[in-house]
Amino acid sequence: MRRQLYSLCMLIWAAILMASCLNSDDDNTYYDDAAITAFSLSGANMTRHATSSLGEDSTYVEYSTEVSSYNFVIDQLKSIIYNVDSLPIGTDAAKIICNYSTKNGSYAALKSLTSDSLVYLSTSDTIDFSKPRTVTVFSTSGLNKKDYTITVNVHKEAADSFKWEQYPDCIALATLTDMKAYSLNGDIIVMGTSGEGTRIFRTNASTGRTFTEESSTLGGEAYRNAVVNGGTLYVLDGKTLRKTTDARTFVTVSDDAPISRLVAASDNEVYGLSADNTFMASSDGCLTWKAEKMDSEAKFVPREDISYVCRDYKYSKNTQDVILVGNRPDAATATDSLAVVWRKIVENDADSEEGKWAYMNYDSSSRNPLKSLQGLTIVKHGEYVLALGGKGIGGCKESAFSNIYVSIDGGLSWGTVSGIAYPRYFDNSAGAMGVCADDENHIWITLNNTGQVWRGRLNKVVWQQ
Repeated sequence: MRRQLYSLCMLIWAAILMASCLNSDDDNTYYDDAAITAFSLSGANMTRHATSSLGEDSTYVEYSTEVSSYNFVIDQLKSIIYNVDSLPIGTDAAKIICNYSTKNGSYAALKSLTSDSLVYLSTSDTIDFSKPRTVTVFSTSGLNKKDYTITVNVHKEAADSFKWEQYPDCIALATLTDMKAYSLNGDIIVMGTSGEGTRIFRTNASTGRTFTEESSTLGGEAYRNAVVNGGTLYVLDGKTLRKTTDARTFVTVSDDAPISRLVAASDNEVYGLSADNTFMASSDGCLTWKAEKMDSEAKFVPREDISYVCRDYKYSKNTQDVILVGNRPDAATATDSLAVVWRKIVENDADSEEGKWAYMNYDSSSRNPLKSLQGLTIVKHGEYVLALGGKGIGGCKESAFSNIYVSIDGGLSWGTVSGIAYPRYFDNSAGAMGVCADDENHIWITLNNTGQVWRGRLNKVVWQQ
């Protein structure tokens, strides 16, 4: 290796001396610095997918400059260079052209993948970055050198692919006749009933292999009267309002709560329904409640299968968007095939105006309104709001678990997206389902009947964290 480095240094010096002889009138300055100051990619071979007019899939390879938009980090202390955002799936890491700059004209040499030999780090020929590569930079004075490890990260999975993982069935969950799922401080909590009282099950969101049943004295309707706010699970059990941070120990907040249902929560407020089905809010941990403004009558507020999401409102800072859905109380016998959707924009600044609940009144001109599904549940997933449910009720004749519906406009319209679907072996004969999203943006689904447990995510949603 020393002999090879010596030979390389001699070549560098020969080039410098030759330049000096050809430009005898110029003064040459040689520097002791040896560093890469910038690194990027200019192009790469990429495999593309195409579908013919006959529906036949095919692939082809093309040279693309798409990779030039990906930034690379240079850590001078650790002597490493890498891209935080992985290149798209299909990028051929063995056929990449790079660009780089060095300090004071220092010379960069690429170490071979099979030996200790060094060659000039080219910016015109393709380089194999399928494995981390060592690049040695030599100062123009020949006195110093520095080694870097360059890693080019490439995605192995498609960004728009929804990946499901099936966990071991939970026999205890199979016996529940109805259930709801909640994400609480790193755990997945499933609350449900099998006819008498509310049963509580827990699993750690990072493993999910085993559910443990906790002791519970909650009544039979408590499981569907719960919301999570700031790491606290609030549960309305009859007229008694309780709270917990671990679903083991419950503390009584009020023995005579002025609400009949708990329905939603934002970062700073918890929302419930009064006895006459109007919205109420609490901003002090459910100690006191006030009536909320509504733009429509209470008869349009859902009473069954109530579910909500709260997400950051992208059009304004320090503002959240609460979307609440559900079914009408007579949905099972009504001819109406549509679910009910309400929305509130919550401004969290101290001097903000009070928000108002807005009813999304679907009519014949509405584009892709939300269908009325048994056990309707919505969940946030990146930029999407997903709606899941069993068979259609009322005038909706949809088969159970046939589609996952997606909204990107705050609940105004709901359509299907290629790649976002139930897993292949999903038990579509189940009669009850619990759905929630954990802190890592994975979607959890638990089912009765077989007790199936699924965890999934859209690849790009997890990558963006």
